[in-house]
Amino acid sequence: MKVFNRVRVLHSIARVAGIHWGGRTFVPAICALAAFAVVCERNACAQSSTPFQNEAEVAKAMAVQNAYQAPILATEGVQGIGIGETNGALAILVLVDNTNSAAQVPPILDNLPVNVRVVGSIHAVPCAGNISSNAFPLPVPLGVSGGNALLFGGCCASGTIGFKVRDNTTGFIGWISNNHVVGHGTDGCPSTAPIGTVEYQPGSVDATPTCGTAQNIGTLSRVIPIDFSGGDNVVDAGFVQSTDLAISSDILNLGPQVNNVVPAFVGQVVRKNGRTSDCTEGTVVGINMTIDVNYSESAPCATTCGTATFTNQIMYSPTAPSTAMSEPGDSGSPVVDANNNAVALNFAGDDLGNGYGNPIGSVLSALNVSLASSTSTQVITRTSRFWFTHGYSSDTNCATLLKALQLNGGALNLGFVTLPTANENADNVIDANDAFMEALSFYWRSQGKTGEIGGTQNAKLKGSSLCKARKQLAVELIAASANVGLLGTWPPNATYTNQGTVANFPADLISQAQAAGAGFDVVAIRAMTALLKKFNSSGLANDFPNGLVECTAQSSKMLKPIARDPTTQATCPGVNNSCDAAATVWFPNSSDQFAAAVFKQTVSLGAYTNNMPAPTCNTGGRDAVWKVIPSVGTNGRQFTVYSSGSNFNTMLAVWSGTCDSLIPVTCADQSLGNGGEILTFTTDGFNTFYIVGEGATGQYGKMKIKITSP
Repeated sequence: MKVFNRVRVLHSIARVAGIHWGGRTFVPAICALAAFAVVCERNACAQSSTPFQNEAEVAKAMAVQNAYQAPILATEGVQGIGIGETNGALAILVLVDNTNSAAQVPPILDNLPVNVRVVGSIHAVPCAGNISSNAFPLPVPLGVSGGNALLFGGCCASGTIGFKVRDNTTGFIGWISNNHVVGHGTDGCPSTAPIGTVEYQPGSVDATPTCGTAQNIGTLSRVIPIDFSGGDNVVDAGFVQSTDLAISSDILNLGPQVNNVVPAFVGQVVRKNGRTSDCTEGTVVGINMTIDVNYSESAPCATTCGTATFTNQIMYSPTAPSTAMSEPGDSGSPVVDANNNAVALNFAGDDLGNGYGNPIGSVLSALNVSLASSTSTQVITRTSRFWFTHGYSSDTNCATLLKALQLNGGALNLGFVTLPTANENADNVIDANDAFMEALSFYWRSQGKTGEIGGTQNAKLKGSSLCKARKQLAVELIAASANVGLLGTWPPNATYTNQGTVANFPADLISQAQAAGAGFDVVAIRAMTALLKKFNSSGLANDFPNGLVECTAQSSKMLKPIARDPTTQATCPGVNNSCDAAATVWFPNSSDQFAAAVFKQTVSLGAYTNNMPAPTCNTGGRDAVWKVIPSVGTNGRQFTVYSSGSNFNTMLAVWSGTCDSLIPVTCADQSLGNGGEILTFTTDGFNTFYIVGEGATGQYGKMKIKITSP
């Protein structure tokens, strides 16, 4: 039976039995100025701007890793597996606990060399108490001691304050660290601290008296739960709500945090500042790492939290003169490149001083926050046209749409669809590049088309008015997200002035827009699109923050060919000429009591086809289809359908179920000529009901449909 003691997290690190440390004097552990000049000076770091390996090579290496990961991890003494390098070439990186274990690992896997590294145990040892961190005046810097003061078995803990961020929903400023730093409870385990728990600087281990409280720098807002039952985890992270007055945007010893996310690559130079080891420099030696993390601790601060598996992790090793990238107490440290771009959130280490981090993009996405080095009073925006003509650049200082998406963790929720939806550039990796290609489509591809089939961009299916409205909303929502995330402008601090009128924006503007995009009310979607457009035009056109610059715009010839439409008939329906493209019946003014609600639409059946099953009451013709979804068609709700006013002899039918398995409900073909039909049906809150309007005996023309409830 395999023992899962391979990897132990830097668990809330720097734990101390508080009853033994009262009144002890701690020596500040600040990076010495002379050492900092050698190790941490920004201009002294050699930094590659791009990885030496291309995405296709990495994708092939990941495929090999995935094929052999299970048996390799099952080998006694193996600590983890990922992608590394040997002699400048990509390799499968295998971590083992000793040299005897190394002999059991094959030297080659599918023509890829295997790089075996002996790392001992990756662990979270209790802090011996001979290293401490200072208290800092408000606003406190990043990369210093912090955490909650909840005691467990007479012990307390301290970790490190990570990056400064902004809540994407509320706009509140705060900071992030590991779940096991800010979210550990009285059992010492992650996720057990109550929401609202006060977080302090310095952390409890470094407080005076030891295991006491220090200055309040925020309250716990949320954590990402850790699965100890065998499922995969990606992040160990928590968000603490704070203010600009309490938390700075400067990383101690490293300088200002930069609002930019860069992916890790093998050979990348990284730096971090942490509570215990202070400012250190290293090199990324592994990506896409899968490791088992033991969160339990031994006496005197014993805990029984369990073991958790983490995937897609980053491993970095120290480079001289640094001797360790991660020591007990460094959990939550911000890991950046030579230009202070965000790379990872540190959370674990091993006996040889190697560090392990969650990709920062994954952390931001999971917590629904954005990097926020600027204060919340900044008012700088650009219009949607700016963002969709400044797509990408080899100059990392340029403000681009791709940079904004990367900052947002490589994903973007538009309400009706979340980008990315697929691997659009055939590199077998779904990432920010795919989200970028899909985002471009809303501006550079036809807004009147939808339903891309099998990835082709030539389906040319006509979109409905709902589809067009959603695509127009997406353009402004993408721009607004870039203005908030990359430029640091939050809606309440921006005003729109036009001919003497001023409109203030709600703090949850982005969330409201996402909700509108997910709905079916075309009028509401258009109103939200107009509000977003005003917001995107509201800010000052002055210099960008954080060293960003405005670079040369790109032409449609460069951007349109790489655009990929992510919509389908389900997310962006076409005209209601089939069951799959049925228009959703929506009553924007309807109440829970089913107050009088009316849905009206006029369609010309000349371009439609006979695509629905034959109605039970007569011979039909070309079909227009509407649907009542369960959220509208609640249990016992009654609907009445009219076709009066149509210029031909109409027929109405109602079906339920799914498009590939329709069940007839009712049918009406009572009136001759152009008098119109009427029928009534009742929904059950479970099935979707399809309303079909067509011509009796094959007739067609202009059909007017009206649906009421009650």
